[in-house]
Amino acid sequence: MKLMVKKNAEALEKELNWLQQVIDISIKTFFDLDHNIESIYDIEPPDISDGESFYAEVLKRDNVSVQERIVLLLALAPHIRPEIFDVFLSKNSLYDKNYTEFGGLKDKNYDGFIPTGETAAFILAGKDLEKRFHLFNLFCDEHFFSKRNILNIVKPKNYEPYLSGALILSLEYLSYLTIGVSKFTAPAAIHYQP
Repeated sequence: MKLMVKKNAEALEKELNWLQQVIDISIKTFFDLDHNIESIYDIEPPDISDGESFYAEVLKRDNVSVQERIVLLLALAPHIRPEIFDVFLSKNSLYDKNYTEFGGLKDKNYDGFIPTGETAAFILAGKDLEKRFHLFNLFCDEHFFSKRNILNIVKPKNYEPYLSGALILSLEYLSYLTIGVSKFTAPAAIHYQP
């Protein structure tokens, strides 16, 4: 188990550094700050083709796209690197409130930022409505995120926008992606051998 924890930690360290770059470019683009990257999609994700972590196995097994990979990291990061979202806690000085565009939730028992579907939309689609509409596919019941019990979006109250729901990683996958095993029942399709 120690070896799997080490492999998962090494893989996720690279992934979270990549997510940090993606968030930085998203913020700089939003605020029209200088940067030399055209799009977040120009930031090369870490190569996991030879990866032996459970995380790499999940990405390879499900042929995960860049968008799906970012959503998975958004759901995972509050558990292992919550400070990555601190930039989203900034306030719009014009209205003295957090930026609606960033989405996210704060809980009375947790002072950090909990990413929502809106956070994913901000990062992955910006103001592009067509890209935003495609994101709904990531949260439907037919998507492997749901079918494999990896993550879901909390269904908001009837009057709240759908993407305002928090991105929640299942406890099963939180355990797999960090320590490599779970006391929860694994889906039949998972038979990872370290």
